[in-house]
Amino acid sequence: MVAMSKKEELLTLLSRRISETCKLIQKEDADALLIFNRANYRYLTNFTGEEAQLILTKNGDRVLLSDSRFAPQIEDQAVGELTVVMKHGHEAQEIAEQVKKLGVKKLLVEAEFVSAYEYDAIKAFLPDVEFVMSAEIVERVRNVKDELEIATLRKAVEISQIAFEGVLPMLKPGAKERDVGAKLDYLFKLNGGDGPGYDSIVASGYRSSWAHGVASDKLMQEHELVVIDAAASYNGYTADITRTYAIGSVEPELEKIYKIVYEAQKRGIEAAKAGNTGKDVDTAARSYINEAGYGQYFGHGIGHGIGLEIHEMCQPAFLFSQTTLENGIVHTVEPGIYLKQGGVRIEDDILVNGDTPEVLSTLPKEELIHL
Repeated sequence: MVAMSKKEELLTLLSRRISETCKLIQKEDADALLIFNRANYRYLTNFTGEEAQLILTKNGDRVLLSDSRFAPQIEDQAVGELTVVMKHGHEAQEIAEQVKKLGVKKLLVEAEFVSAYEYDAIKAFLPDVEFVMSAEIVERVRNVKDELEIATLRKAVEISQIAFEGVLPMLKPGAKERDVGAKLDYLFKLNGGDGPGYDSIVASGYRSSWAHGVASDKLMQEHELVVIDAAASYNGYTADITRTYAIGSVEPELEKIYKIVYEAQKRGIEAAKAGNTGKDVDTAARSYINEAGYGQYFGHGIGHGIGLEIHEMCQPAFLFSQTTLENGIVHTVEPGIYLKQGGVRIEDDILVNGDTPEVLSTLPKEELIHL
């Protein structure tokens, strides 16, 4: 048997993605879906540029509209049969022209990613077409990762962990949070990543109680906790990892809540089995924190999907809590307790794998690490 080339392997995966998305378009009794979300058109074409729209018909025909800046990139990256249109004039009019050529009578439009102005403009050129605002069409297919996506996420995790280990020597009294964040971002790229998948969080002392304490000019002090929530993007896919460290000794209650968060996360991960829901994962972790008396200090959800976007399965139309877990879904489990004097969060990336969830991120966490 002749081994497939990388392009042939990618085409096989893209064909599955397109086919599954077309089934959802057909389920809506529509003729096509108009896609604006960069992650979604990348998922269905392999084109990574930031300026494009994709029309996908229920039969799998694809029309990608971009402009001349991206022509060579599209030629190099896009895979499979694809009509490419270089826009030169009024964008809404050009999109409408392609919709007409495809004979579309009912068009789904990504509600979350089109402005009211553009939606009205396109609609004005297509008076005979029925428009339907839709949400989470491509995202439903994206939720279950294929083998290439899982391998890519594993690499993103690996790069992220190297960076975490690289900044640990910096965590000491007098260190500036912003300097640690900058070093993380540098190490992500140095080790083969695209860069940070999101704004790196480095929060020490009282700021560790801020769930999204993006690195600031604050200087770290002895006896403080430091929460680092950061990860690399690799080939467009981002990991998401959080660890909490101590600079020297910390007060007993902070040691206590670390142990509680660790046990809560352990229980949440154990619940991340195929057939369970995201709510089951949340309940497993949250009930333990509640029983320990700290429920009021854990105010956010237990996790979300990751992939081409840092937050997947977290929109009103498709919440993690309402998601039934399937093999191939990759999501976070990230309980936290946030007190005035300091906060703790531990977060890992979990691959749903039957009854045995696989923890992709393996940085030490069993005990609070004192630096």
